[in-house]
Amino acid sequence: MDGLLLERVPGLPDRLRVDVGEQRAVVVPQATDRRRLADVVTGLDEPPPGALVLAGGAVRLVPAEGGLLPHLTVLDNVMHGHRTSQQVTKQAAREASLVKAVGCGLEDVLDRYPYEITPGRRRLAGVARALGAYPRAIVLEDANGLPTWGSLLSLRPNPDLASAALLLITTSAARTAGFVDAE
Repeated sequence: MDGLLLERVPGLPDRLRVDVGEQRAVVVPQATDRRRLADVVTGLDEPPPGALVLAGGAVRLVPAEGGLLPHLTVLDNVMHGHRTSQQVTKQAAREASLVKAVGCGLEDVLDRYPYEITPGRRRLAGVARALGAYPRAIVLEDANGLPTWGSLLSLRPNPDLASAALLLITTSAARTAGFVDAE
């Protein structure tokens, strides 16, 4: 298994597979279902009885708002993703974080705080932070009123995203635009 495999998870197709390099979107009825599914897939919550959740490596969650720490700059937030996932020096984490941040189009906001940038940029900073852990899968939580993940990720193709399976979890089919195979 190289990505994600979900079987018999209530509210989803009987079997949902997302391989590394693929993008899938699932639509769930309510925001509480969206968060519960995100927690199950990332291992923060136990799967329901009879359900199976397999990942081919690390899984990272990018919350709807980006999941950034408000007291850290964008670069420091991205570095936090590197430092917490690996034993690396601060300089090595900084260099790798710059690459991830630039790949997400954040080079002009690296010294800003989350409250100083747009919601879309916060979401992309969350992706850069998640990429710092070199995950096999990234779960993108969605919410109404924010830029869609499809629009954000299509603005600037990022080759680092091809090294992970991407699963978008949303409550609205209209918000899956830009993602392949909405379930």
